[in-house]
Amino acid sequence: MERRPLRPSVLARIGGRERPPLHWFFVIKFLERCRTMKSIFEGKNILVLERDDWEFVERKKGKEAVAVIAETEDGELILTEQFRRPVNARVIDFPAGLVEDDGPEATAKKELEEETGYTCDSVELLAKGPTSPGITSEIVSIYRAHGVRRVGDGGGVDSEQITVHRVPLQEVHAWLEKQNALIDLKVGIYFGCGDR
Repeated sequence: MERRPLRPSVLARIGGRERPPLHWFFVIKFLERCRTMKSIFEGKNILVLERDDWEFVERKKGKEAVAVIAETEDGELILTEQFRRPVNARVIDFPAGLVEDDGPEATAKKELEEETGYTCDSVELLAKGPTSPGITSEIVSIYRAHGVRRVGDGGGVDSEQITVHRVPLQEVHAWLEKQNALIDLKVGIYFGCGDR
């Protein structure tokens, strides 16, 4: 007797009842996940969402961000300082910004120039990961800039009011300790590890 291949509907039967084909399994799981996530609040720039009884914040534009570590040929580190309303204080940080239409590398170069007035030949990805996964979905990519040179004044766009600092590398620790501002953890960890 000749064996015929099983029909897909027969393969979908498990335990005597009809099951959806495997590809539908993934669609159904995705839809179930979407159903478990609900919007609690929508602001101008953020969404407050809930997934499985956990509230978190998501940006409406760009869920990914970049930060750029840039050193000049003269051995100076380029840092930015600006007032950040959520912490109600001035914060010293690496040049940074949200990834929107451009990819992360192009955004890193663009933010470096807009915020500091410096450009670079290339960027190298050093690390990528969540910034505060207990409260936000944001992922940040940290780049090192190569071939850094000044092309403008910087200061950011619109209402950013960014102050640009050029600090000799051998003086960064002492300089940071003297500042009357919060130090972003990316900067603190970079210099706190002792090995650049």
